[in-house]
Amino acid sequence: MKEKLPVNKDIMSWARTSIGLTIEEVAGKFHKSEKEIEAWENGTASPTFVQLERLAFEIYKRPIAVFFFPSVPKEETPKTEFRSLPETIINELPHEIVKLYRRAKLFQLNLEELFEGNNPVERLFLDRFSFTAQTNIISLTSDIRRELKVSIDEQSKWNSTEVAFKNWRSVFEANGIFIFKDAFKNDGYSGFCLYDNKYPVIYVNNSMPDSRQVFTLFHELAHLLFKSGGIDFRSNELTKTFEGYHRNIEVNCNKFANEFLVPNATFDSFQLTVAESQFQKLANFFSVSREVILRNYLERGLVNKSYYEEMTAKWIKQARDKKEGSDGGSYYYNRKAYLGDRYISLVYGKYYQNKITLDNVADYLVIKSKNLPTFEHLVMEGGKRK
Repeated sequence: MKEKLPVNKDIMSWARTSIGLTIEEVAGKFHKSEKEIEAWENGTASPTFVQLERLAFEIYKRPIAVFFFPSVPKEETPKTEFRSLPETIINELPHEIVKLYRRAKLFQLNLEELFEGNNPVERLFLDRFSFTAQTNIISLTSDIRRELKVSIDEQSKWNSTEVAFKNWRSVFEANGIFIFKDAFKNDGYSGFCLYDNKYPVIYVNNSMPDSRQVFTLFHELAHLLFKSGGIDFRSNELTKTFEGYHRNIEVNCNKFANEFLVPNATFDSFQLTVAESQFQKLANFFSVSREVILRNYLERGLVNKSYYEEMTAKWIKQARDKKEGSDGGSYYYNRKAYLGDRYISLVYGKYYQNKITLDNVADYLVIKSKNLPTFEHLVMEGGKRK
């Protein structure tokens, strides 16, 4: 008879319900009977360590250690984290988004451990700037651009939105705002952010086009400047249903992102002819999507809403068709893109200093231990220190 693991049955149940999964769904994902999952949660049986490892790693997205805690840990919830959103929206978040939220919280805790509670940068970015309903957005974006030391002239030389995202990510992370990515498996959500005075995190949907990912970075930066977590919804139609404070926040976050990436003064210096070739030319110059460019045309009354919707629908379909035709890339290089160079280097730096074990590395990188050698060989150039 196998020895029963001393897991906390209350935590077994909490880990499932906290990400919105039913027993039936867990049983299906785990290829077990519902009775077996129920037995783990009522304490009459327990998973083996290998089963617990898979349950924690693949399904609940939580560290194994938490299942042995004496009581259910207290933690932030989407309701407390995303205070700028209507409660009805938070209550209806799909479980796949809640799971990603939990993973983002785990990364935030990882950062605190890896930096040993110290500030990740000498001068905390979010201490130097803030955003309120009374803030002049043009002045704020100009001040932040000067602080980040990225001029419009430099931005215009990046040539592609892929390069733009990588460059903006490096700039954000150099200022203490860490960027993580994942395939959200839900195109209604472009990304979200978690506020913290030391370890703010932005989580981006890698399934979105690079141009949308760039916009998401700045939409979420605006939420962080409001000192709150937030979500970037793919469609503006949903946020139009918000009222009062909630709607004002989303409107201001979109205005901030647009003004930063496409400053009005610079945009108006161009010849704003209504032609796809000109939309593309402007999109290339600012390293944003044609949709962002056309939105600026719409706001200036240069095109009507019908034209805007027709063109954006066409471009979204083109982007979707292109994505469906891609091969998805290597698992290991996807992990590198999801985690980012700075975070990976931070983890391996602690390992090279003998401050953490290989098992810790696997936990921090959310990679199974058996896959670490291949990951290190392909992504970290055979483990050579940089």
